Amino acid sequence: MNKILIIALILLGVSTRLIEHPPNFTPILSIAMLSGVYFKNRFSFIIPISIMLLSDIFIGNHLTSPWVYSSILIIYLIGLYAMKNESFKNIFIGAISSSIVFFVITNLGVWVIGYPKDITGLLACYTAAIPFYKNTFLSVILYTSLIHGGYLYLLKKHISYKNIE
Repeated sequence: MNKILIIALILLGVSTRLIEHPPNFTPILSIAMLSGVYFKNRFSFIIPISIMLLSDIFIGNHLTSPWVYSSILIIYLIGLYAMKNESFKNIFIGAISSSIVFFVITNLGVWVIGYPKDITGLLACYTAAIPFYKNTFLSVILYTSLIHGGYLYLLKKHISYKNIE
């Protein structure tokens, strides 16, 4: 089941990045965090990174790519190390934390690349980014709920099926 789930998550992540979507409204942050939660393997960070690499072949890279990739790895680590159990509360807190981590890190990169290097520039950068945070937050809540709920449903169904055998 894990291999099928991994392939499904990668296909979901890549396809939603390639189709028309509102800015910052993709499941990549949810997939990054949940990859750390579900797949306690030292190579499971490859799941969200492969989504980014595969979709970036078509989308292209940009100056903030290192900041985006770094935030995704940190979000993965939140799922891997911060989630002691898969309770709804922990997953919800992880989702909110993921959106905040992404906002802080990627916009720090935007500030470094394109704003005056003073407090005024930093505040202007983060202020300009606030409208994008809404989409990030909503997408993380939606996709985390859907993926986590789907995972629990499939896990329950898979366990029930195995018990019948």
